Amino acid sequence: MASGSDLQFRSAVDEDWPEIFTADSRAFGITAPIDEAQRANERARIANADVVLALDPALPGEPLVGKAAYYRLAMSVPGGRVEFPGLTWVSVSPTHRRRGILRELITRLRAKWADEGHPIAALWASEATIYERFGFGPAIFAEDIRIDERQSLRAAAPARAQVRFVGAEEFAEAAPGLYERWAQVHPGVMARDALWWQAALDDRPSARAFTTGARHYLLHDDGYATYHLDSADMGDDELPTARIEEVVAVTDEAHTELWRVLAALDLVASTTATLPVGDPLRFKLADLRGAKTTAHYDTLWVAILDVPAALTARTYAADLDTTLVVEDPFGDAGGRYRLRIVDGSAEVTRDPAPGTGGGGEIACGIAALGSLYFGSVDARTLAAAGRLHADSPVLLAAFADVWRTAAHPATGADF
Repeated sequence: MASGSDLQFRSAVDEDWPEIFTADSRAFGITAPIDEAQRANERARIANADVVLALDPALPGEPLVGKAAYYRLAMSVPGGRVEFPGLTWVSVSPTHRRRGILRELITRLRAKWADEGHPIAALWASEATIYERFGFGPAIFAEDIRIDERQSLRAAAPARAQVRFVGAEEFAEAAPGLYERWAQVHPGVMARDALWWQAALDDRPSARAFTTGARHYLLHDDGYATYHLDSADMGDDELPTARIEEVVAVTDEAHTELWRVLAALDLVASTTATLPVGDPLRFKLADLRGAKTTAHYDTLWVAILDVPAALTARTYAADLDTTLVVEDPFGDAGGRYRLRIVDGSAEVTRDPAPGTGGGGEIACGIAALGSLYFGSVDARTLAAAGRLHADSPVLLAAFADVWRTAAHPATGADF
């Protein structure tokens, strides 16, 4: 078996994809068959040049022993949108761990991203202990909820229903525009092109990861929701579980009226959903405890690749003038920066002249800066955890204040 230095690393070619799909299913415990339509969609979304493979030439057939890839994506940030590489399909064979394969895969991708000038990268981490050493910090969070009994909302129902059930065709026409409007409200929402919508709208039985029933569609002028009725584990005398797949609400009214329906579905054992942290559902229910939290976890992780480009790509909630000292053990984004924010816009200067920046110093690692980027993590929390240092409590409070967002971050889609 080859040592780490004897392994071969290269971009993918078309002939590699059957083995890539097999390795991905094995690494992530995918038991449902991946049919040809799903394979074609994935292949269309990832270019061969954006995949790095590790192969062991010492074994018969030079088997694939590691892989990493990225989607070319865009997502909303406060005040705008950024294009970014979405790291995905990352795994190392259990037969070849502790050989530096993961580090080499990500190093090669990071070099490519630097050449292309990306300000940030992002991923959904399968494990929370892997990616911080590569500069990624958890930036957006979600929670799973369960509703065991029908719930009513505090707000009185409107005289006329604002939500209606629609078929798949009508939903497919309305949903992309509503989703785009929602992305303009909530930072962190990933844009969906035609290929991503093709995957999102696919409701063939083979495309359903965890549910058995067909999808149901709810439509509001300013939002939509989808759900399945899952009877996979249901006995003869039991009721199905309603699994809320997606709730997109541009306005508070749309959110209220969609949940008025979803929280009170008939003849279900329970209703489950995933909410972005900050979602107001609980405070809209007549019973605050009507939605029970069953899990709380990180979703999107962010790596700042270019500090000036990343920080000037978004807007801010308050003015600030300080020196930002960033440590980046993995990449080359570390250094001293003057961060000057006026009227929501940032100006970032690397290696400022001595004496510039009148607000003292903030010091943190690059992963901590990624955690701050969407406003979900408070700088004071990072300081209390020893992950960030400010010259004074006043400066720390001011630094925490600038990251606030008008609406809570959300992600919209995972990758």
